[in-house]
Amino acid sequence: MIGIQARTGAAMGVRENKKSRAKDDLSWSEVGEMAYGYLRIPVALVFVEIVYWWATEPDASLEPLQVLLAWLWTGVSNLIWPGSAELVFHGPSQSWTGVNLIGSGFHYGEVPLYIDAECAGVHEIMFLGVLMLLTPGVERTIRNRSLIGMVLIVQFLNFLRLIALYPIGMQYGEGQMNEMHEFIFRQGFLILLVFFWIIWYIQLERNGVRDKQSKPTLGDLPKFEQIVVRERLPRASVITLIICALVAIWATHEVTMNDQNLQFKAIAEECEGSECQNDDAKIWPNVWDRSVRMWIFAGIISAFAILKIEPIADADSEE
Repeated sequence: MIGIQARTGAAMGVRENKKSRAKDDLSWSEVGEMAYGYLRIPVALVFVEIVYWWATEPDASLEPLQVLLAWLWTGVSNLIWPGSAELVFHGPSQSWTGVNLIGSGFHYGEVPLYIDAECAGVHEIMFLGVLMLLTPGVERTIRNRSLIGMVLIVQFLNFLRLIALYPIGMQYGEGQMNEMHEFIFRQGFLILLVFFWIIWYIQLERNGVRDKQSKPTLGDLPKFEQIVVRERLPRASVITLIICALVAIWATHEVTMNDQNLQFKAIAEECEGSECQNDDAKIWPNVWDRSVRMWIFAGIISAFAILKIEPIADADSEE
């Protein structure tokens, strides 16, 4: 009798261990929730990085902002150091994004530079924007105000970096100026942006404006049936649609009515693949690729302005 009871107790112990192990195991849905919570920011950063590099592959892909920065850089530099800079036409990008720094401290008394898309500060804003947008537990109004403030700060620091090139080059030489520019371009801004996000996060915690109970879940992702057309467009959507229409019209004009670009198109069509060594033939593919990207982004942003995501109604409210 004792032996039978011992075997029965052992069997019960085995069943209990199996049950406890079953309870400790994670379901696939729980694994998905954990993966989403930990990986959504890195995945979003990689996705935004890919989109950014594709969008800015053509020269002068952010031409309005690049031209504005080049004009401001030249004006402010000449205001502080008269005769230190001149705005010039940059041939490869076919836009007024070139800036020549002039001074006795440079080789041949001049350094030809230009505002590339990477110098416009948009890359940094997108990186910081992803970190702030995906920070859980932050109200939309606080998030929007913070984003606007960060955009202004990043653009100011980026412009300050451009202005600082001239005194550094005059004081330490062209080589040191280029090294400083490369350091800030490669590592400096990334470190600074992460530091800004950490300070912003600490301030949210200190002021008690972040909901600590809020955690990212897969249920937060919108479903297809939630996407509906707005019955009435708000003012922001109307302004967005107007800007997108202007961008699309300008992109169309560049490849259909711009006489100079049409001349580059004719030169490119006369060339036979890689055998053509004419630099002018390389301009037309750049212009065409830029217009295609503007059409695509104008359409996507217009869709965001027209559509909205309806929240899912609770079962209790439906009853």
